Amino acid sequence: MAREKNVRKIIKELGYEPKEHACIVANYAPDDSLGSKLIHFFTLEYYIMQLCEEEIVFLPLKVIFFAGMFPKKEIALRIPYDTLQSVKITEVNKLNYEVTFTTDTDTICLSVQNKEWSEFRASGTIATGNSFLNVGVLGAATDSWKSINWHRQNIDNTFSLLQNLPQYSVS
Repeated sequence: MAREKNVRKIIKELGYEPKEHACIVANYAPDDSLGSKLIHFFTLEYYIMQLCEEEIVFLPLKVIFFAGMFPKKEIALRIPYDTLQSVKITEVNKLNYEVTFTTDTDTICLSVQNKEWSEFRASGTIATGNSFLNVGVLGAATDSWKSINWHRQNIDNTFSLLQNLPQYSVS
């Protein structure tokens, strides 16, 4: 799956300046409607959220897998820091965080899986490079799995960088 150094390399090739250890796995957060929750449950659309020097860049995970050799700048969603009105991080349950970005024109709400259960969930599978069967089946709680799970390693630093933005609001 996606190695952090490969993600940073692709981001650099696209012309951005990625910050070190500021890359996590995210997907769109469902709203309160049943339809939205069902779509979220059955969709495996994950994104790499990379904090860069001037902006936050989101790359669809399928780009990393299938187009990693030939990335195009047009496929990346980019939020320049100067367009942010607010950033909010909320723990919605013991398994996920909700990260909400409000810009000049829109609000984007993302779901980020927490690090404690990451090895047993999609974020850990993506970040460790293990199979779809997930790393939990193979003893994910061991230190060797935690050491290669960059989502787990980066979540605190990424959230800290977001919380240090002037637009961050305490929930």
